[in-house]
Amino acid sequence: MIQRIRILVIGSGGIGSLLTMHILRAISHSGLINIADCIEISLMDSDVVEPGNLPHQQFASDDLSHHKVTALQNHAGNILLTQNDSIELLGIAQDYSAETDISEYDLVVVAVDSEQPRNLVHSNAKNWLDLRASGDGFVMWSNHDDLRILDSLPKPPVGVSTSCQLDEAVESGNIQFGFALAAAHGAQWIVQWLRGADTPPGRIY
Repeated sequence: MIQRIRILVIGSGGIGSLLTMHILRAISHSGLINIADCIEISLMDSDVVEPGNLPHQQFASDDLSHHKVTALQNHAGNILLTQNDSIELLGIAQDYSAETDISEYDLVVVAVDSEQPRNLVHSNAKNWLDLRASGDGFVMWSNHDDLRILDSLPKPPVGVSTSCQLDEAVESGNIQFGFALAAAHGAQWIVQWLRGADTPPGRIY
């Protein structure tokens, strides 16, 4: 029987794009590639690449106007992945909603700053990892941690998604790297989870 591990990453912006590159490289070029017959990573995001994404997300000028998930697939295929069938990167150019079936995924990573997808994933995923960033701060929380602490954090208004960059940060050149901290800590969590080892506890900075 083929052993397949399925991971869904919701959001391909600052956190999601960097997290994906970290994980693909780690799996492709280490012993992680041997832990399953196939590790399937699906990226879900309907956004296209815009000029304001280039200072802090894993895209180039040639990616402008293309779907983020498609651009990341192209980068991964050309740069990071080893030539074998043990790892797959799939792009889903749509937004996560209540109608999205996540039952087939072993792990769901939330990398969008919007309450609705977070709450849906917390309620329905087998295993989940919630990554957030604002300015130079970040949050990493999982289903192994006390959800009451996460629920006590300030929330954006209903229906509003916020950026990991502070207002006018890109325009003024004040790029903040909390998103990179979230991606790095999240990547470490996923590596430990894939290995069947103890995962790092939730972190708020």
